[in-house]
Amino acid sequence: MSHGNIINKDSIIEWDENQKLTWSDFLDKPDENDSVGDALTSYKIEIVPSNVVVDENDRIQNFRNLTVKANFYKYHSWYIENTDDLLEHEQLHFDIAELFARKMRKEFIKMQNDNESKFDIYSNCYSRLWKECRIMQQQYDYETSHGREKAMNQKWFDKIRSEINKLNEYR
Repeated sequence: MSHGNIINKDSIIEWDENQKLTWSDFLDKPDENDSVGDALTSYKIEIVPSNVVVDENDRIQNFRNLTVKANFYKYHSWYIENTDDLLEHEQLHFDIAELFARKMRKEFIKMQNDNESKFDIYSNCYSRLWKECRIMQQQYDYETSHGREKAMNQKWFDKIRSEINKLNEYR
């Protein structure tokens, strides 16, 4: 899958404002046990470089190189129904991941500017924002009934695009 900073383009898509997901990116088989949705977007916000070196004082070597990327996993994402509305809903799940990646980058840069190098500080920041991301993803599915509520889906789209744009300097 991923090795250092090299991404296997056959299985992972890094978030890019100019590249939207297509149904051909969803390569897994539908999960028979998931009766809730008609599609699943598998994503992760990954810390890079993934092979950080931490010394005995909890200090990250080369901490200034630390950042995060929002990635979509083709072979863990699937669909049953392939409508345009559902694809937009799934894209917004990925966009929410990028929103939180930008929030993490913003905090990482602030810590780097403060010469913070402790692994625990970065790890706690990542964990806190990852939890907020998961909560927002669940709220998004709940409020839009997994994309079935088109008007609510549009409200979420506008809200997330606005939030992402506010953090443009952290893309």
